[in-house]
Formats: sequence, structure tokens, C-alpha cells
Amino acid sequence: MSMIDNRMVVADAAALLGVNVQRVRALLAAGDLSGTKVGSVWLVDPVSLAAYRHVRQPHGGRALAPITAWAALLSRFAADVSPEVRESFGVKDERRRRLLVLADRNVDDWRWLARRRADVQRYDTRPAYLDRLRGKPGLVRAGLSATTAAKAGLTEISATFDAYAARSTIERLVDEFKLRPAEDGNVTLRAVALEGAELAVVLGAPLPDLAVAVDLIEDRDERTSAAGRALFRKASRGRR
Repeated sequence: MSMIDNRMVVADAAALLGVNVQRVRALLAAGDLSGTKVGSVWLVDPVSLAAYRHVRQPHGGRALAPITAWAALLSRFAADVSPEVRESFGVKDERRRRLLVLADRNVDDWRWLARRRADVQRYDTRPAYLDRLRGKPGLVRAGLSATTAAKAGLTEISATFDAYAARSTIERLVDEFKLRPAEDGNVTLRAVALEGAELAVVLGAPLPDLAVAVDLIEDRDERTSAAGRALFRKASRGRR
């Protein structure tokens, strides 16, 4: 396997996914995989590839656009729409009808449907830095680090940290804490794929249960994923 600066060539990524190189290039162009273009050559981020393999599409159809995924999760499929979400995400008329339809999707589909809501990267840092990192502004706790996780019968792991943030915030933290990309790292940072008013709404308050549930569903630990599915069903009014 050819690696350049801890990045993987497209041919090797295609072999791991069982697809052709054109498909990998399409995934890079769509943002479903992260990579760097050096001249005319794409290099694939192996952490991004591992995440894609974990949540890859099970039944066909496209992942939701970030604004639609976040609107669904923040509003409980248009059942609980705050004024901020209604205004910033345009939850009315056609978009509201679409969110209502999404409520009928199977819980396991959300591992795929919501995956474009953020670019998830894992890093490794010194355990002594974790408390300082948790206290930084601009971070909204996600997954096991969210207080909501307790409702799913899960306990935060003190040796790890998981949060959403703006991409610019993550870039600053990577530099400040010397975070090193690592597939099994102790820090997970999720760059929200939104800007402006929509981004401000996502990062303006603790995440609702439904959003945290999707974080948990995506976890590679089966117990955590199962707890996320149960929380998702409960948070979405028992419609699953």
C-alpha cells in the first residue's frame, strides 16, 4: 500500500472500498471522502476512509445535504421547531414537508443519511491536555461527551473528548494543542458543514437528543451504537 505524508493513493483507497478509482474521485469531489490534491494526484485521508467504510451507504440513495440533516435533527423532524431553527433553516412549506417524510426512515438509515452534517476527524493528544481542550470556547459536546449520552445509559469516558465546532476553530485547536491525526485517537472533532446563521444555531446550545443519538449510532462500539438507536427512537417520538 502506497502512503505519502500519511495519505493514501486513490488506487489503494479504491481497492479497500471494492470500487474503481473513478468512484473514489467522485467521493472526494462530493466531500464524502477527505483528501489533498498534489498537482494532479489525489491523496486520500485514511481516517476519512475508515469512517466512510464504517458508515457506507446500505440501501441506495444519497446522503442528505448538511442543511437538511441538521434541520431534521434540530427540529425532531419538524415536530419541535424553535424560532431560530425556523428562520435560519427555512423550516416551512416544502422543507417542512420533507422533514416530516424523513421521520419515517429506519433508524439504521441515519448512519448514512446524516453523515455529511460534519467532517469528522480524530486526533491524538496528551491526556493532560484534555481538560484544557474541553474548556475552550466554540465547542459543543457530541457523542459520549454530550450530557445527553447519560439518557442512553452511557457514561462519558474521561480519557476522550468529542465535540462539534467551526472548521476555523478546529484548525486553531489543532495548532494550539499539537493534535496529531490518528484513527483511534482520544479526541474527535467534527467540523460542522454549515456557515453563517445555520452554523451559529448548531453551535449556540447543547445538542438535542436526536443529534447526539446519531453521533452514538455511528460509533464503532456496538453497545454504544445500540444505545444510540434506542435514544433515537425515544427522541423521535417513538415512531420507529
